[in-house]
Amino acid sequence: MANCSLSFWSRSIWFGSIWGGKSVIMHLEDFFIDLEEFFEKALKNKIETNNFFLEIYNFCKKNVNIIEKEEGLKKDIGSFLAYYKPLKNLSDNRRLKRIKQGFELINKLKRKYLIDEPEIPYKDLPLKTDIKFIKGVGKKRATIIRELGINNIEDTFYYFPRGYEDRREIKNISECFHGQNCLIVGKALSYEEKKIGNLKIISYVLEDSQNSVIVLTWFNQEYIKKFLQIGMNVAVYGTIEVEFGKKQMKNPDFQIISSIKEVKTGILPIYPLKRGLYQNNMRTIFSETIQYSHSVKEFLPQNIIEKYDFISFPKRIKGMHFPKSYYHLEMSKRTLKYEEIFLFEFSVLIQKQKIQSKEGISKNIKGELTKKFISLLPFKLTKSQIKVFEEIREDMKKNIPMNRLLQGDVGSGKTVVSELALIDNYESGYQGAIMVPTSVLAKQQYRKIKKDMKKIGIEVEILLGETKKSEKRKIKERLLSNDIDILIGTHAVIQNDVIFNNLGLVVIDEQHRFGVKQRLALINKGKMPDILFMTATPIPRTLAMTLYGDLDVSIITEMPAGRKKVKTVLVKENKINEIYNFIEKELKNDNQAFFVYPLIEESEVFDLKAATEMYEVLKKRYGNYGVGLLHGKMTPDEKNDIMEKFVNKEFKVLVSTTVIEVGVDVPDATVMVIEHADRFGLSQLHQLRGRVGRSKKQSYCFLIVGDNVSSVTREKIRKFADTTSGFEVSEIDLEWRGPGKFFGTEQHGLPDFKFIDILKDPELIERARKDAYKILSEDPELKKYHHLKTEIYRRYGKNIKMLDA
Repeated sequence: MANCSLSFWSRSIWFGSIWGGKSVIMHLEDFFIDLEEFFEKALKNKIETNNFFLEIYNFCKKNVNIIEKEEGLKKDIGSFLAYYKPLKNLSDNRRLKRIKQGFELINKLKRKYLIDEPEIPYKDLPLKTDIKFIKGVGKKRATIIRELGINNIEDTFYYFPRGYEDRREIKNISECFHGQNCLIVGKALSYEEKKIGNLKIISYVLEDSQNSVIVLTWFNQEYIKKFLQIGMNVAVYGTIEVEFGKKQMKNPDFQIISSIKEVKTGILPIYPLKRGLYQNNMRTIFSETIQYSHSVKEFLPQNIIEKYDFISFPKRIKGMHFPKSYYHLEMSKRTLKYEEIFLFEFSVLIQKQKIQSKEGISKNIKGELTKKFISLLPFKLTKSQIKVFEEIREDMKKNIPMNRLLQGDVGSGKTVVSELALIDNYESGYQGAIMVPTSVLAKQQYRKIKKDMKKIGIEVEILLGETKKSEKRKIKERLLSNDIDILIGTHAVIQNDVIFNNLGLVVIDEQHRFGVKQRLALINKGKMPDILFMTATPIPRTLAMTLYGDLDVSIITEMPAGRKKVKTVLVKENKINEIYNFIEKELKNDNQAFFVYPLIEESEVFDLKAATEMYEVLKKRYGNYGVGLLHGKMTPDEKNDIMEKFVNKEFKVLVSTTVIEVGVDVPDATVMVIEHADRFGLSQLHQLRGRVGRSKKQSYCFLIVGDNVSSVTREKIRKFADTTSGFEVSEIDLEWRGPGKFFGTEQHGLPDFKFIDILKDPELIERARKDAYKILSEDPELKKYHHLKTEIYRRYGKNIKMLDA
């Protein structure tokens, strides 16, 4: 029925002949839906139980034509009715029980008649067979298909359609309206051909059995006239357009037929394509490859399949590509949704199992140095800080490696907790390492931690990419000889020639900025050291449970005493002068201000104020107070010089891009102005807002947005302004952007989930996790689940195997 692929339609991969306009399967699906509604009415007492059997018998009798069309259904419906014939002679409780069982019985019938599986191939092919060897592909087309990530037969199973075309009902032309997709059968009455410039147009007038007509038009597809001739019967599918009262279809799919029984109906997949590929190419190829899904050994445990009423692998793959019914499609999605999260949770638990199975360092911690350190602090630790520190200390005492995530909002005091852990680690005779994402943050951490540790005699050093070669060599020698107790650095810390003498604790700050490989490279520098991951990007519980299921989680829930909430205000661009005047008052009171912009230089594409341009503007306005400029194109030394001057108040206004997003601590900064706030993610806005409010002074965050910002975006930013909780912000941001963009899918090892919604499916995630945990607890080596283990390693083996290093 498709242009240039008539042979495709000769394949019997869609089901049902035509009966009354709709396919038999479509009628059958409606029949089962009506039958379920009948039972629902009975439960709601809309049908007297004494008359139940008679009414259900009459209902089935009305649909006898449908029942008789499907082989075997008449006998099954007979058995179904026989179960309800004695209903009026039963007690009320038994009647109710049987009526409730009706849904289960109907579901069994639906599974039997509305679901099928691919044909078994006449010849087996390995699943890794190159896609070019599949019928209908070839070398040239294979090159394009590979751009879709499809290299072999196995890849086609999980390359799912983006939508479907429902071609199960033949409609009369009079029943079709503008914008509708319709399947129509009729006779070609007349033919017309014309040329407009380089455009060749051929048109046919099609008449249906009701004597209604429609015009079929194809552009630059002259080959069609070789197949379709006047007087022929044809089935066409396309979008109806009505112009000047006349109905037409442009470039419809077509199938030449002898009788209406030959029309192929069904639910057709619509695949994401590349230039040079067509839907009918893909349908032909996929109808060929999904036959080999029979070669995949079922990896979902049988008890899981039975427990949740799932369908087998071939059936769920067939249901996603060529569903027999919408029920088939729904059951396939339901099974695949569980499969997706079940396998991921298994991989996470296996990673945790591998870590805990290795012998770690049981540290003898006396706690004398931490007591001294705490007594020297100019503030009192919060109860929450003390609680999480105790959790960390208990982990470090165990002989299995600590693998803990420390979450805390911006300014909640995570750094001092990590310092306490590093001190305990040192007291036990081990070195510590801290890895941070940027040199600016590394230098700031170094200055603070070196100053703090000096009081108790702990030697701290820093190693960065820009560190001079001669200096690097000395640092590496001192590290190996145990003359350095704590090493702070960026990615430079994980270079092969950086060797620790006795690494016992690794602290990974803003850990979501590092990929799995980078984290493991640092971990492997010691003999299973304790690991403390830290993040100031709070993660909603559902996402933390999914993404960091291999970690124990500690959360700092309190802010330091005396901190005032940052007042966040949404400001229209035309009110900016009022903000400028307000800032001048703050500067007069010896406070400081940030101005943040999304670009470094003026953009021709977006009408955004650039940092460099606004630096000149603000310098004229606040010149007396000093104005600095900071952006990503500066060298590391230039960035550090600017930040040091700002911290030391050599200037009070800093114009910046998002370089200052994480970790920069300026106690006297009380104002944060973010221009074009709509250009930032909410978590990014929260990090920027966290650069102020780091003392007991009242601080402010002004979000500047233009008039052209959509009402939806404005509402999102308003929600952000209404809360100061990082956890609430992350919920809003995650819901807005999705988990992939929230962190960056590839970097975090978070798969590109096709079915599961981390926000909307917490119960399913929890259920899958419990099921995986139960199986792994009973069979840690998965000896009874060989196929499950094979599939887990096929999908997530890279991450798991890195733990074997």
